[in-house]
Amino acid sequence: MDIPLTKLLAACQRGDAGAQHRLFEQYHAGLFLVCLRYARDRPEAQDMLQDTFLTIFKDLGQYNGSGVFEAWLRKVTVRTALQHLRKNNPLRFAEDYDQLPPQSFDIQPDTELNGEAILQLVQQLPQGYRTVFNMHAIETWSYPEIAAELGISESSVRSQYTRACKQLRQMVDKLFTCQI
Repeated sequence: MDIPLTKLLAACQRGDAGAQHRLFEQYHAGLFLVCLRYARDRPEAQDMLQDTFLTIFKDLGQYNGSGVFEAWLRKVTVRTALQHLRKNNPLRFAEDYDQLPPQSFDIQPDTELNGEAILQLVQQLPQGYRTVFNMHAIETWSYPEIAAELGISESSVRSQYTRACKQLRQMVDKLFTCQI
C-alpha cells in the first residue's frame, strides 16, 4: 500500500519504525550509488549510507516540503559522505598527486566501458580528486559551492577537477591502448 510522502515523513518524524523502514526501502538503492561514488569501496559506502540514514531521520524536520524530496536526500547524502571522509581520512587537496605510483586496474582490457567500469575508475582517483569530481560532474555543484563546502579556494577546486579529469582520461586511454 502506497502512503503519501507527507504522511510517511510525518510517521518517520514520530519515530514509527515501520515508516522509517519503508522510507529506507524506497530510497536506499539510489543513495547507496551516491555513497559508492565517494567511497573507496562497497564497505565504506555502506558505512556512509548508514550514517546518511541516521542523519536523514534526525534532520527530517528540516525538510520543509518546498522542493523535490529526492534532491534533499541527495544533498544530505553528499554532506554525510563528506563528513565521513573528513572524520576517517581528512581530504587531501595536494598538488603532488602527479607523483603517485601508477594505478592498478581491476578492469580488464576487454571490459566494456560501462557505468560499473567508470565507477571503478572514479573510485581509484585520489580522494580529493574523487570528491571534487563527484560534486561538480555528477552532483552539478558550482565551483564556489564546492569551495565553500570543502573549505578550500575556488582555484583549488578548479585545479582538482582539472587534474581528476586528466587522470581519468589517462586511465581510459591506458585501457584502450591495452585493447589494441
